[in-house]
Amino acid sequence: MRKKMRKGFAVTLAMVTLAGSLTGCGKSEEQKSQSTGDSSSGLEEVTLTWYIPGNGPQTDTAKVEDAIYEYLKDDLNVRIDFVECDWGSYDDKVQMAIASQEAFDLCYTAHWSNNFYNNVSKNAFLELNDLLDEYGKDLKELIPDEGWKAATVNGNIYAVPNMQIWAYQGAIGVENSVLEKYNFDLTQVKELKDMEPLFEQIKADNPDMYPIVNCGPAELLNNYQNTLGYEELAGSKIPGALEYGDDSMTVVNQFELPQVQEFFKMMYEWNQKGYFRSDSATVTDENMDIQIGKSVSKLTSTYKPGVETDTKAKTGKDFTFQQIGESHLSTSSITAALTAVSRTSKNPERAMMFLNKLNTDKELYNLVCFGIEGEHYTKDGNYAIPVENSAYNPNQDWVYGDQFNALYREGQGEDDWARTEEINNSAEPSLALGFSFDSTPVQTQLASVSAVVDEYYSSLATGMVNPDEVLPEFLEKLEQAGSKDLIAECQKQLDEWVKENK
Repeated sequence: MRKKMRKGFAVTLAMVTLAGSLTGCGKSEEQKSQSTGDSSSGLEEVTLTWYIPGNGPQTDTAKVEDAIYEYLKDDLNVRIDFVECDWGSYDDKVQMAIASQEAFDLCYTAHWSNNFYNNVSKNAFLELNDLLDEYGKDLKELIPDEGWKAATVNGNIYAVPNMQIWAYQGAIGVENSVLEKYNFDLTQVKELKDMEPLFEQIKADNPDMYPIVNCGPAELLNNYQNTLGYEELAGSKIPGALEYGDDSMTVVNQFELPQVQEFFKMMYEWNQKGYFRSDSATVTDENMDIQIGKSVSKLTSTYKPGVETDTKAKTGKDFTFQQIGESHLSTSSITAALTAVSRTSKNPERAMMFLNKLNTDKELYNLVCFGIEGEHYTKDGNYAIPVENSAYNPNQDWVYGDQFNALYREGQGEDDWARTEEINNSAEPSLALGFSFDSTPVQTQLASVSAVVDEYYSSLATGMVNPDEVLPEFLEKLEQAGSKDLIAECQKQLDEWVKENK
């Protein structure tokens, strides 16, 4: 029997008085507390800067930061300074901070956002092995070996995996009112192409409507690759992939796979038919068109219990989701949400102490996720009910840490976290689970290949160009940029990994 994906632990929660007041996301020097005294633990006060993507700055972030300090001052004596970015600008802002050697402490990273592998190769993140052994013992015990292996490159752990849905399971979601209006049986959908009859009807009745979202975090190929049967090894959209079930463990260029090329052709046809916005490549808010009734369906790569509740919280609409394809557990599915410690951190020990507590202390975690109880939400049993027009409601628990510590939201079932763990445990493990690519030997090629991907990928994935004409050019440019060298290095490392892990 495969080892359980999560280990139990007990945590004692302390009661504190939450204090502080401030509105607005920009904080002036007068608005920030300036205390530098020691706590009862003898630790000098420090401030940890944490780059976070999401819905952008929350009005009451500063107030929550003060509350976090009140909770931690007698123990860790740590202040948290959130740098909140919207998803569309996050990569640029955090990469600018890294390039300029800005001193910050924590950041969200993944294979698909603020690219984990690129950052490791650029020496942007600290090795965490010793810090975990000394300051993160509870955290190290909490996360299963699969998680640590996924976050390990060349023998060193470079990030903390966020405990959440780790399995890739594709699913299509459609607004309930649309399913009822067209009497469409979503349970009969086995692949994305099966949605075309519904999209055709919607478009015929509503010429100005875009039936499905295909932009930003909801970009269709990125969310459909598991269903197409492959996992990326070198980072999101970077050539170097392994097809599920390939016992030969042959690394390929995913853009050369027939199923990916057919998908690009389908995206071109769908763009021509107006099934999604023609300018999708420039749109970053995946929920905007659903909120205003311009789009009625979306795709996700990570179906999980409670996804309907999460979707309603973000769009205001009731959705039904249908799983498509098989569920897989891979290195990339785990590295979809990580927290790293910056190489420029002036307080890495305190940063690890904070991550240890954040992931094992439910009260602290829910303070970060939901804000101040009684002001930003009320508690009803194990549920957090946002107050009307709450000034702090990020609605992205999985970005911060161990989501299984979170209170439930309205509409979720009280067994959703247990059911999520069951999905993680039952997912088919990849043959390369635990393999992490070290791109250091091919940094030059990776940079050149990434530039080509930036030039071509979005237009192909959103059907803005005819793949019959543009895809050959894309593949040729990738090869000229060094994609074959990159794939060969990935193959070499994978072969070595296989020998060591037989």
